[in-house]
Parts: sequence; C-alpha cells; structure tokens
Amino acid sequence: MMNKILLLILILVPTLNIFPSRDTLQIRNNDAVLFAEKLISQVELDGKLDEPVWNNGNGFDNFIQRDPNEGAPASEKTVIKLAYDEKYLYLGAIMFVSVPDSIMARLTRRDEEVDADNIVLCLDPYNDKRSGYYFGLNAAGTQLDGVLYNDSWDDNSWDGVWEGKVYRNGEGWTAEMRIPFSQMRFNQSDSMVWGINFRRVVARKNEEAFLVFVPKNESGFVSHFAKLKGFENISGGGQLEILPYITGKAEYLQFEDGDPFHDAKN
Repeated sequence: MMNKILLLILILVPTLNIFPSRDTLQIRNNDAVLFAEKLISQVELDGKLDEPVWNNGNGFDNFIQRDPNEGAPASEKTVIKLAYDEKYLYLGAIMFVSVPDSIMARLTRRDEEVDADNIVLCLDPYNDKRSGYYFGLNAAGTQLDGVLYNDSWDDNSWDGVWEGKVYRNGEGWTAEMRIPFSQMRFNQSDSMVWGINFRRVVARKNEEAFLVFVPKNESGFVSHFAKLKGFENISGGGQLEILPYITGKAEYLQFEDGDPFHDAKN
C-alpha cells in the first residue's frame, strides 16, 4: 500500500511544476517592474520602430488572456517597450499576428469602440491604485483615450493632446505613441514609481489579453497594475497644452436703403 501511495506522489509532483496555476501567472505579472529608457536620439513618429531604442533587445511580452480562455497565455505575441525624454513618454509596441492578412483595421472617429485590433497603454502616474489614464491605437491608427477612476471605472470624454502612428508589416503591425508628460498629473520625485498595464485585442479571435490579468471573479483594475520606473528629470504634469487655430465669420446679404436694422450710417 505504501509503495502505491509513493508512486502516486511521484506522478503528481512533476505535473504541478510544469503547469503553473492561473494565480501564479497573475502574481508574476502583478509584481513585474518595467523600466522606461532615457532617449539619446530622436524618435521619428511613424510607427515603424526602426530607431535604436526599439532594437536594444529589452521589452516585455508575457500577456495573459481574459477572453476567450481566461488565464491562458495570449495566443499572439506582443512586445512592448518604453522610452522617455524630458517632455514625452514614448511607447513602441509590436503586435505579432500568425496570419497577417487577418488583421482587422477599421478607421473610425476618435474613441469609437469598433471590432478592430488594438493596443492600449494604461497608466497610474500617482500610483494611488485608483486613478489614471489610458491611451490606445487600433490597427488603422484611430486614437482611443480617457481617464480611469474608482479603480475599475473609465471615461472616454477626456481627450488628451498626444500623437500615435501604426505600421503594417509581414509579421503583424507595430505602433508608436508620444505622450506629453504635461497631459498627466503626477508627483515629481527622484524615485518616481507609476502603475502600468496594457491591453491587446485580437478582433478575429475575440481575444482580449493584458500585461496584468485580473480574473473575472475579482474586483478592481488599477489596483492590480505593475510598476513603471526609470524616470529622471521629466517636466511636471498639470500644465496646459494649447493648439492654436483661426476661425472667421462673414455675412453676404443685401439690404434696402433705410433699413433701420442695417443702416450704414448707424
């Protein structure tokens, strides 16, 4: 009898080591620390990711599905990289696609949720575990953005002033974002820590995957974010960005002489 029990234990132990539980995957990403790299050369915002900063071998690619297979590794590889200078945060993202012709790219109005592939960056600059911002691009280049609040709520009525470009290639598609620090509020210090998360949607598979996966039976979103570090000497948030424009008005009407409401003498 003792020999049978021992044999059963030897069979079960390797299985437990080879297949980590969903909770193990979640904890690993929740404890992840991402670093933004200080730029030493300019980034041309074209979505192609051909600058040296995007080709240094660093990046994070461990995404986990929320749908359709909750807790499973993402079916398509995503690599994300972050960089910054004194004024801007930069994102470079590579979305590999096993069947590139299947990418769903739909050009729509800003913030309009449609059935399309997309990548979204979520930030908690205060690291208060409750609030933040999100910035996204779909595969056609349409911008998505808004604010996060109360840990799990969002509002897309906020429109930040930022730029983003996408590019299609033989392996999938890539995206670049340039986000002014002035668009976000945060506390400046010598050792800033922000919260961060990412979401990728593969529309043809109805797949939604996250850097930090939160099970459907748990509450909260921002409070689960990973950590973002590496900032030095960046400009403070809460400033005002102004985009100048000109508007005009003209009136082309004829009036009879003596009209009391349109008399040139008045």
